[in-house]
Amino acid sequence: MRRTITPSGIVGAVLIATLMLIGAMWQPLDPHAVDLQATLQPPSFDHWLGTDHLGRDVASRLLAGAQPSLLAILIVLISSLGIGLAAGIAICFGPPGLSAFLRWLAETALALPTLISALLLSALFGAGLVAISAALIASTWAPYALSMAALLERLRSEAYWQASLALGSDTLGAVRRHLIPNAWPMMGALAGADAGRAVILVASLGFLGLSADTGRPEWGAMIHEYRIFLFSEPQLVLAPVFTTALVALVLNRALDRGHRAG
Repeated sequence: MRRTITPSGIVGAVLIATLMLIGAMWQPLDPHAVDLQATLQPPSFDHWLGTDHLGRDVASRLLAGAQPSLLAILIVLISSLGIGLAAGIAICFGPPGLSAFLRWLAETALALPTLISALLLSALFGAGLVAISAALIASTWAPYALSMAALLERLRSEAYWQASLALGSDTLGAVRRHLIPNAWPMMGALAGADAGRAVILVASLGFLGLSADTGRPEWGAMIHEYRIFLFSEPQLVLAPVFTTALVALVLNRALDRGHRAG
């Protein structure tokens, strides 16, 4: 059985990304507008999910909070995947010293918890975009590098690889034409599954106060801010919790390697 991404998975992931992009660019009301005369209002036509303790529109804040999660997904799919692919190729085909160093670096990065990386980087650069971006890259490039190296080690024993070298192809050219296309389905599925993890990670960092912009709504920061209303106004906490969980679940189900094709 060959694992692959199904068309329905691609459609689901594109739909979620489109909705998040729309939410990041458009909100029905100003997510920052404070109205102390309309605090803790129930859902209505004017306020789809009600208002919070400062009279701000909860639905607008949820929509605006999609921006940091979109940024996290882009970081995972572009920076981490690109660095991981390059490092994996270098581990497999580079000089022995470089290969050993990169493998050690990847294994070390894999063992270092993301939270520890984020706290260290925040101490160096301050809480914000740089710290979150660096923490995401530091915690996600290593699995791609080690997976890519393992795949290339297996694929280089295939007959078509030996034939391409025998016909005079240089190593990098043969890797680009033969190995990467065969390794890409698994790497792409791994990146897709990590997109859901990135949403959870950014929300977790936002909950700790390390969000990209403390002045903008962010799902993790909203959970932290509304936690004191968990028992009196639980809908305030459940709205960002449910949104974060739903987006992560859909992305994982849509793009995870668990989808099979015969």
